[in-house]
Order: sequence, then C-alpha cells, then structure tokens
Amino acid sequence: MSVPLAGAPGAGGRIGLAARVVLALALVAAFVVALRGLDATRTLHALAAVHTPWIGAAALCYGAILPLWAWQWHLLAPASPSQTFRAMLRVVVTTSGVLNTTPLLVGEATGVVLLVTVTGLERTAALSVLAMDQLLVGVAKLVVLATAALIAPLPDWMARAAIGLIVLVAALAALLLLGAARGVWRAGAPRGSHVAGSLAERAARVLDALPSALAPLRSVRRGGGALVLALVKKGVEVAAMVCMQRAFGLDLPVGAAILALGMLNLSTLLPVVPGNVGVYEGAVVLAYSRYGVAAEQALGLAAAQHLCYLLALAAPGVLWAGAARWSRAADVGRR
Repeated sequence: MSVPLAGAPGAGGRIGLAARVVLALALVAAFVVALRGLDATRTLHALAAVHTPWIGAAALCYGAILPLWAWQWHLLAPASPSQTFRAMLRVVVTTSGVLNTTPLLVGEATGVVLLVTVTGLERTAALSVLAMDQLLVGVAKLVVLATAALIAPLPDWMARAAIGLIVLVAALAALLLLGAARGVWRAGAPRGSHVAGSLAERAARVLDALPSALAPLRSVRRGGGALVLALVKKGVEVAAMVCMQRAFGLDLPVGAAILALGMLNLSTLLPVVPGNVGVYEGAVVLAYSRYGVAAEQALGLAAAQHLCYLLALAAPGVLWAGAARWSRAADVGRR
C-alpha cells in the first residue's frame, strides 16, 4: 500500500507530488533504456539458472503479508459481530488485488467500500482504518530507510525523499492524533445549524465519530500491535528479497535487500502505472547495481521478484472476486 502523499497541503505538497511523478517516470524511462542495452541471452541464462525452491520460499513470504495485513486491520477496526478475522481477510485479499492492478486511489476506495459492506463498519470508521493503516505503513517505511542508512550511506535522492516522507508522515500523525483526542471535536462541532442545514449536521456526526473510530491510536494493545504487524510485514518483504537473492545465486548481505526495499518504498509511493510495472524493476536494478550485480542478472531477479509479488498479493484477490462474480451469476441463472 502507499501513503497518501498526494494530499499534502499547499505548494510544498504539489512540488512533492510532481517530484515523485518525475522520479517514477524517470525510473520507467531508465528501465526502458536499460532494456535496449542488455544482452537478452545473458538475461535468459540468469533466469534459467534460478534455484526454484528459493522462489517458492519467497512466494511463501509474500503470501504471509495478506493474513498479517488482515490481522492489522482487525485490530484497527471497531469490534463488532460481523468484524471477524475471516471477513477482514476477505476485505484485504480483494483490496490487495485491486491495489496491484488498477490506477491510483481505486484500490483505496475499494478497501473503504468493502470495509462498509463486508464487515459492517460505518463510513467514518472505514476511512479511519485506511488512514491509520497509511500512517503505520509510513512509519514502517521510515524504519526501513533508517535501517538502510545505518548500514550504508543513502544516495542523495533517497535522503531528500526520506526527509519529505518524514514531514508528510508527521503531518498525518498530527491530524490523526488530534482526531483521536477525546472530546476534541465535541466542543466546537456545529449542531442544528439553520444556515448549513443537513450538511452541518452530517459534518457534526462525522467529527463526533472520529475519537471512537481513531481509538486504536490511544490504545497500546491495538495501536502498538498494529504497528508491530506493519513492521513484521516489512521484515517479511526483506526475507522474500533475501530468498530471491539466493534463488539467483547471489551471496549478498541483508543490507542489500533492505536498501532495495527502501528504494522500492520511495519509488512506488505514487503508483504511476498499475502494478508499478517498470518502476518496480527499475528500482530493484538500481539498488543491486550498487552491489556490483550485472544488469542482466539484476533485471532477471527484479522481473522474477515482481512476478512473485504480484502472484502472491494480487492473484488471490482477482481470483476471489472472479469466483464471487461467477457465484452471483450462477445464482441469478438458477432463478
């Protein structure tokens, strides 16, 4: 998932958005240019020499992200009879499939709709779950970048992007913590306004619901547990990347996987193309080139890793949605 950086206020937010678009497009362009200069035979040879068991291990690591994600949302969502782990897993699997195959914001909107329809959450609570998830994802990405910086100096562009991410995550945290404060909205919320009418009343209901919807931020068990799960998900991604390195016969330090994940986190903050095709591969090739990995081998690794990622995180949602659509069509046909 991606932190909603596009919503940063003011000119700074617009500049940051433009910079991320330029970065993503530059990675795609660099990837395309690099393809023209690669030896296709060497790339195919690198793919043919892959150790399959390590690919399976990487797929298992990526597959573990979905239940961890469902558990995280289960902690962040208000408790109710319909808000079960199984229902949340259905929401997360479908949302992940949409996120990884559609343009920006379609997946996020799908997640909110499913939280309302499948788990019975109120709209404010559903939006709050998404916002808290984005905050935790942002914090986890910063932890990855900080760890990468401790292992080796970051490239200048990564250091600058990390500073921007810190500012945006801090701003989101401040907004959510303000909303989570008990009673903060009640004193000034408009009630029964004759000027704004129903619009003011709806706004008042939303503001009144925020402290309850954002309650996990005040809970060490729920908020802290969700943060731990966000960090575990990043750890699982690092483990998957290490498995991919072994699959391609690369004996690299764990720091190489952490740096590659950090570059991926920054370059895919704003999904310019569905599935981050090209952007993903460009970031991975760039990361491993710093460790002296041949471009053909790095490209083979990046393509195999991205495919493994999409099969684990996108395919289940697409299949689940297709099965549900087929089941509804069959029910209609029987009638």
